[in-house]
Amino acid sequence: MKKIAVALFTFSTLMTSSAHAVGNFSVGLGPVGNVYIVDARPELDPGVGGILYFDYRWTPQISTQFGVLVTTEDGTGISNGDNGIEFLGIPTFDLKFFVLSSPSRWDPYALIGLGVYAVSEGSVNNGTVAVGVGANVGIGTDYYLTENLSLGFAGVYRSIGLIDSTSGANNGTALFPFSLMGNVAWHW
Repeated sequence: MKKIAVALFTFSTLMTSSAHAVGNFSVGLGPVGNVYIVDARPELDPGVGGILYFDYRWTPQISTQFGVLVTTEDGTGISNGDNGIEFLGIPTFDLKFFVLSSPSRWDPYALIGLGVYAVSEGSVNNGTVAVGVGANVGIGTDYYLTENLSLGFAGVYRSIGLIDSTSGANNGTALFPFSLMGNVAWHW
């Protein structure tokens, strides 16, 4: 019984001990996977890529994050055969609202933001290139391994309006990806 009590105390201490960030700055990187909620032009299969970001924590509850997002998708449906399409978020800007006010290893948050997005031409020259602006909304959490190192996970929904031509009546499109992201961050 004593071993069980010690194990529960150790687990409880690990989950609530205050290995919170030592400073206001952080830089991180990690994998990203996109799943497209609504078919649009181009129609894209789920794709993978990465994110690199810089974050500044203004207060214990609020931070701003600037990032660069790059993923590679293949076409599906009406875009079938158009492979190697790059989806870019250059840059993205998010305002993060942290839920917990007291230091903890777990640091959950909600985010809202904007980004400049682009889609590159794939393997078929069919006018896939597009640029536009989009809105982001999501939730996530960071887990502090030490005061300087954290691991994180987030889910972000993006609604993006794109311009794919400067001529003709139909020169716009939209993408609606849901991004699942992981990260490793260094805090100072």
